Amino acid sequence: MPELLTVHDVALILKCSEDAVVRRFAKMSGVIDLGTPETRNRRRYRVLRIPKTVVEQYLSSKSGRPITIEVPERAERRRRSPKWENRAILNLAKAGLQNGVVNGEARETYKRIAERARLLMHVPENRWADVEWFEEE
Repeated sequence: MPELLTVHDVALILKCSEDAVVRRFAKMSGVIDLGTPETRNRRRYRVLRIPKTVVEQYLSSKSGRPITIEVPERAERRRRSPKWENRAILNLAKAGLQNGVVNGEARETYKRIAERARLLMHVPENRWADVEWFEEE
């Protein structure tokens, strides 16, 4: 089964607005519209799922050469639960292990992560990808 992307995913890949993605891909072959049709009393509601291959074909036709895209990782969505802190701790520890954080640098690394996470709380989530971190010397 082909990998299906959301409008948000494609907007991140193309670095454009979600409205532009809907306009460009809504009528393309292979794109799945899960939304509701327009009726006399209700406007149309669009929920698109765009196959990765359709996005690659679109980019290839525009550039004139074959293009392969890398799908951005999605943050894991969770419902609010009383154990969310425990899960966050386990996920952070796992990420640290997978990225080779060793004891000597662990304290500073986790401190930096916590400070940056606190700062991101004041930035809209759809702008997080635009944030650049500069290392202090």
